[in-house]
Amino acid sequence: MSLHDVRLDWDSLHGRAQQTSLEYLLMLDVDRLVWSFRKTANLSTPGLPYGGWEAPDTEFRGHFVGPYLRASAQMWASTHNDTLKDKMSAVLSALATCQEKISTGYLSAFPAELFDRFEAIKPVWAPYYTIHKILAGPLDQYTFAVNTQALRVMTWMVEYFYKRVQNVILIYSIERHWLSLNEETGGMNDVLYRLYSITGDQKHLVLAHLFDKPCFLGLLAVQADIISSFHANTHIPVVIGSQWGYEVTSDPLYKAIGTYFMDIVNSSHSYATGGTSVGEFWSEPKRLASTLEQENEESCTTYNMLKVSSHLFTWTKEVAYADYYERAVTNGVLSIQRGRDPGVMIYMLPLGRGDSKARSHRGWGTKFDSFWCCYGTGIESFSKLGDSIYFEEGGKTPGFYIIQYISSSLDWKSGQIVLDEKVDPVVSWDPYLRTTLTFSPKEGAGQSSSLNLRIPIWASSSGAKAAINAQDLPVPAPSSFLSLTRNWSPGDKMTLQLPIRLRTEAIKDDRPQYASIQAILYGPYLLAGLTSDDCWDIKTGSATSFSDWITPIPRLTILTWFLCPKSPVTQVLSSQTLTSPSQWRRSQKHARMLLCMRLSGSS
Repeated sequence: MSLHDVRLDWDSLHGRAQQTSLEYLLMLDVDRLVWSFRKTANLSTPGLPYGGWEAPDTEFRGHFVGPYLRASAQMWASTHNDTLKDKMSAVLSALATCQEKISTGYLSAFPAELFDRFEAIKPVWAPYYTIHKILAGPLDQYTFAVNTQALRVMTWMVEYFYKRVQNVILIYSIERHWLSLNEETGGMNDVLYRLYSITGDQKHLVLAHLFDKPCFLGLLAVQADIISSFHANTHIPVVIGSQWGYEVTSDPLYKAIGTYFMDIVNSSHSYATGGTSVGEFWSEPKRLASTLEQENEESCTTYNMLKVSSHLFTWTKEVAYADYYERAVTNGVLSIQRGRDPGVMIYMLPLGRGDSKARSHRGWGTKFDSFWCCYGTGIESFSKLGDSIYFEEGGKTPGFYIIQYISSSLDWKSGQIVLDEKVDPVVSWDPYLRTTLTFSPKEGAGQSSSLNLRIPIWASSSGAKAAINAQDLPVPAPSSFLSLTRNWSPGDKMTLQLPIRLRTEAIKDDRPQYASIQAILYGPYLLAGLTSDDCWDIKTGSATSFSDWITPIPRLTILTWFLCPKSPVTQVLSSQTLTSPSQWRRSQKHARMLLCMRLSGSS
C-alpha cells in the first residue's frame, strides 16, 4: 500500500520513532546540505558545510543529500507535513541549479575527476555509490511528490553517465567496465531499473544491466554459498537491483537470484536480530559464534535486507518473509535511534558480551558532524515505517494483507475501506499481542473483499483467539494467514489475540562447542541481558522450563533481561522504555548489556 494511504499512530513505539526522525529532517539546513554541490558548480556558497562524511574535504561528500531527498519524500507521503515539503523542494531546486550551471548533466558534490580515477582503476572512495544515492533522491521526489523537475534532473544525470560507461567500453573493453565494479557502486542497477519502469527508455535498461555486477550475481545464479569475505553492503543493493530487474523484465533468473540470496543469508549469516555482517563483511557460513563483537550488523545492511524480503513477500506471500521483516524492523531499525533525540544514531549494532551502543564502532553519532552512510539509510528507514504493514491484491475479490502489527490507519482506496488498527503495547506480565481492527466502508462501497492476517511463527497456538463483532473465528497454526471474506459494514470490529512465548534460538554456528550460545526472544523481540559483574552464563541447572529460572518484573517497560547472579531466579523486563533514565540507573547501577548469552547445564 502507498505510504500516502498509511498513517502511524504517533502514540505508538513506531509512531514516536517516525516523529523523532521527522524532527531531524526539519532541523537540517538547505544551504548546508547543498554547500559542496554549489562549490563544485562554482556557485556562491552561503553558510557553512556540514561535517563528518559530508565535510568538503571528503570524497564521500554529497552522499547524504540523496537519502535526505528520499527520506523527506517518503516522510512527506507518510505525514503530508507542508514545512517538510517546502524544504525538500528547496533542496531539489538548488541541485537543479547546480546541474544547469555545470551544463553537462553531471551533478555531484565532488568533481568528475573522481570518475576518471574510478575508470582508470585507481584508488577512490566509491563515487558511484554516491551517484546512486543522488539519483534515488529525485526518483522518490518524483514517485511520491510528483515533482517533474526531479525527473528531469535524474534523466539528465543518467544521460551523462550512460555516455561515460559507453566510452569506457568503446575505448577499453567491457571487461574494463566489469573490473571497475569491484569498487562499491551502491544500487545503480536498482535505481536504473526503477527509472526504466517510468520512462521505458532502452538506454536506462541497458545501463541497468551494465551495473548488474555479474561477478556476484553469477555466484548466486549457480547457487554457490561463497559470499564469505564479500563486503555486505556493497552487494545487497545489487541483489535488490536484480529484484527490480525481475519486476521490469520478468526474467525468472533474477527472481531465483533474490530467493537464493535471502535463503543463504538467513540460514548461515544472520544474527537473532535479523541483521548480518561483522566489520561490514560476511563471515564464514554458520560460524557466527566467533563474530560477536562491537562491529556487528551495519545498519545499512538491515535497511537493504528489508527491501529484499519485501520484494520476496510481494511475489510469494510466504509468511517467513513477513516474519523476517518484523524481526529486522523491531530489533535492527528501532534500535539504532537514541530514543526521542533527533539525529542521534549508531553505525553498528554491537552483539558482543559487555558491549553497548555508546561503545560500539563510532558510538552514537551527532546531529551535524557524523553523516555516515548509516545516517542516510537511517533517516530513510524511519521515514517509511508505514511501508510493508499492508499489502493489497487484485482479482475478482480484492484482498489485503496485514503482515505487521503496528498501530496505524489505512485508507484502502481500491477496496473503498478505511481501516483503523490499534495494537496494545507488548508487556512481560501479560504475554499476548492484542490488536483491534475497526472497518469503515466508504459511501457506495458494496463489493466484498478478503482480509488476511499473518499468524507469526513466534505465536503459540494455545490461547490464540480471533473474533469478528464478538463472534469467534478459528485461528490457524503459526506461519499461516487467518483469512476472512465478507462485505464489510460500518463499525465492523475484529479482534486478534496471539499468545507470546519465551523461546531460545541457537546461534548460526554448526560447531558443537558453540551449541549453548543462544538468543532469548519474547515474541519478535530479542532480549538483552544485564549483569552487575563479569558472570555472563545463565546456570539453568536441571531446569526443564523457562518458568523454573525466569519471571517477569511487573510494571517496568523495557525489553531486556535482568540477571541476578546471587539469585536462583533470572527476571525479565518487558518492552518499550522506562519512564526516566534515572529509574534505569537506579535499577541496575553497574549494568552491562549483551545480546547473546551462553546457556549452561541444559539443552
